[in-house]
Amino acid sequence: MGAEASVDFCARSVGHLRDALPRVLGVSLAPAADAANMRRTSGVVILGYLGAGALLAGVVMGGFSALLSFWAGWRERDVFIQVGRRAFYAAVVMTVLAALLLEVALLTHDFALAYVVEHTDLATPTALVAAGFYGGQEGSLLYWTLILGVLGAASLVASARLGARISAYATGILAAILSFFLFVLAVVASPFDLLSVTPPDGLGLNPVLRDGGMLIHPPVVLAGFASFAIPFSFACAALLTGRADAAWIAHTRRFALLAWSLQTAGLLLGMWWAYHVLGWGGYWGWDPVENVALMPWLATTAYLHSSQVQERRGRLRSWNFGLVILAFLLVVFGTFIVRSGVVPSVHTFAISAIGPWFFAFLFVCVVFSGTLLAFRAATLGAGSGPAPAVSREGAFLLQNLLLIGVIAVVLWGTVLPLVSGMFGTERVVGAPYFERAAGPLFATILALMAIGPVLPWRHAGRPVLRALRWPAATSLIVVTGLLVAGVRSVPALVGVPLAVAAGATVASEYGRAALKRPKSILRRRRKYGAYLAHLGLVVVVVGIAASHFGQQEKDVTLQPGEQVTVAGYTLTYTSAQQRQLTDHNEFIAGMRFGDQTLEPSRATYAGLGGQALTHVAITTTPVADVYVVLAGTNEDGSASFRVFVNPLVTWIWAGGAVILLGVVLGNVGERSPIPELARRRIPITLPA
Repeated sequence: MGAEASVDFCARSVGHLRDALPRVLGVSLAPAADAANMRRTSGVVILGYLGAGALLAGVVMGGFSALLSFWAGWRERDVFIQVGRRAFYAAVVMTVLAALLLEVALLTHDFALAYVVEHTDLATPTALVAAGFYGGQEGSLLYWTLILGVLGAASLVASARLGARISAYATGILAAILSFFLFVLAVVASPFDLLSVTPPDGLGLNPVLRDGGMLIHPPVVLAGFASFAIPFSFACAALLTGRADAAWIAHTRRFALLAWSLQTAGLLLGMWWAYHVLGWGGYWGWDPVENVALMPWLATTAYLHSSQVQERRGRLRSWNFGLVILAFLLVVFGTFIVRSGVVPSVHTFAISAIGPWFFAFLFVCVVFSGTLLAFRAATLGAGSGPAPAVSREGAFLLQNLLLIGVIAVVLWGTVLPLVSGMFGTERVVGAPYFERAAGPLFATILALMAIGPVLPWRHAGRPVLRALRWPAATSLIVVTGLLVAGVRSVPALVGVPLAVAAGATVASEYGRAALKRPKSILRRRRKYGAYLAHLGLVVVVVGIAASHFGQQEKDVTLQPGEQVTVAGYTLTYTSAQQRQLTDHNEFIAGMRFGDQTLEPSRATYAGLGGQALTHVAITTTPVADVYVVLAGTNEDGSASFRVFVNPLVTWIWAGGAVILLGVVLGNVGERSPIPELARRRIPITLPA
């Protein structure tokens, strides 16, 4: 149920209707002449030409920027480096223009554009009409390109102190990525296709997407995906120039952190949206598209920790390059999965011509970055011996290995249907596979969260054992409490105590600083902001464990006046009513819960072939959510319900907020520290 119900921003719409729309533009470069004659007195053709022209101009300027920047960086021609950068800015301006034109078309209900017809109608609220910009294949790709261009330009403006060559190569790589996206938009999947006949109304958004979550989840998660290109570009630029010092890390850390934060928020918002809208009682179903959003987050989590080792000790340089590159490759892979439709998922778009282009792009990125890493591999580790096993460096290295293991588990479970299908029989794994394979790895990571912060750099001594007394004692108390409460689930008995132990470590670190050096909490905001993020993750883990292992549910059919009790919560079915709205029919049931009346409902859209959508009723108590789904109605007046009691779900959303708060407090306004190696003027340069 989880995988089938977890619909995200790119859920399939009524494809059979949209495929039937007659379009004018075959290759999406400009409106056809016959359409121009039909609309000679309107601004539609002008908008179409401007939009398609802006995309094509962006391709030209982006390609020019890429070629010139690579050449100028190689020859170290400062003037041409500046010209290449300005050409990139020009490509970004063209992207912004195209985005503005599409948004204008949506808000003015310009049904001459196929994209506007496919994703809006006259009855759609204005906010959701505007959100239609990223509600489909072409628009979401344009939004991605817009964010990539804007953030890429910002990163280049701030890159002056890295040196001309790194800046030039980073410009070239960013321009090449931007040019690819613009080329796909201009030639393969343009949002500026015109229809040969203008309909009076559009098809509208898929009913699942007609929700407030549409305004926040898609733009955040798409922006997160686009942001991963910035660290990738500068990492590859550093490899091209032969510089393996931490300067590129100091420059791109904020962009990596921005990408990680956006992806964190996107994942949590997607979980919240699925939980509140889809009616299956959960929030994560290990769907392939959920998985491909998780994997870059895991890789960047490893990088953000591992980069500290290079900044402080000059170690793990090859790890840092590899993790940044891996995160971006996973983003491109995820985009291929989402936009090709080759892996079964309710999130993905239908199979389209865009898939092969992204597969080719993924291949080029793998070859390019893999060749760079292989060429520099022999010297990336030069001058640094192995990290001591019992030290903070050793803990970070073990964490990298564990997170890579989780990525491997998730990746295999995601591509298994595709790989097995090539050999005749398609096989699909469900949540049990992911939980059993990744669960022990996650548990070990939680243990590292409890131990790692108290480990010193270099070698650990006896004081570490004393520092571990508090997390160990806390973990033992929690295990005892769970056993007394009747909990017998082994994952819960392992995961929750380890999470609480990690929280105890954070609390002890804050307490030690508050007692000995109170001002250090403000002076070392990056460190203590990270500890606050750890504490938020602890809260998230406890919420996930409680809601997953403690969930209770009951399916019941009730006549008006009858009751149902689940986990000590009693609900009474009072009455039902039916309403006919503009575009759908809605059946609403009343369920009394204490002094509240919950109203789960079921909407049927006749214009969409009878598609039905459940509206969940949720009420939150201090310790659990009571979650009511109207499953159906019967001729005798009874109604069927599925009632869930989900403990501590609100801890997930609260913990996510604490994570982001820790990132903000620890990094906003902080000046980037000069890397230790650069401060001592000890360059680490690889052979050219």
